[in-house]
Amino acid sequence: MKTILATLLFLLVIVSTNCQHTVSPESSDTVDQNYTTDLNQGRKWFEGKWKLTTVSAMIPSPTVPDVQLIVNKNQITLIQDGKQTDQVSFEIIQTPYDFQLKTNSQYQNGYLGNSGLRISRNRLFIDKGMANDFPGFEFKRME
Repeated sequence: MKTILATLLFLLVIVSTNCQHTVSPESSDTVDQNYTTDLNQGRKWFEGKWKLTTVSAMIPSPTVPDVQLIVNKNQITLIQDGKQTDQVSFEIIQTPYDFQLKTNSQYQNGYLGNSGLRISRNRLFIDKGMANDFPGFEFKRME
């Protein structure tokens, strides 16, 4: 019994000392991944032009369509494949976990329906309900 416990303890020590895994930061993107928790800052950063870069979904390697958002103080214009497909009014509400994007969109399952929202200076993440297997969309600010 003592031998088994000593062996398990030895293995645990070896595993824990070998688990010093470090991840090197990607260029200047690490600063952009710090989403703001300040509502006023989030509203300021939300304005501008955004391009869809990543779709997070349950299917492997989902395609990333050509989607852009143009946001001003009170409207979001959705551009798909170079054509305007929707324009909605919106408001951003702070929740205990992140921001909530509330829109008057008729297409609640699209990019602009009511959803979770995280904003940094150059990144925007719209969460349609990833905890319930719905997609999430990451956008980068267009220059």
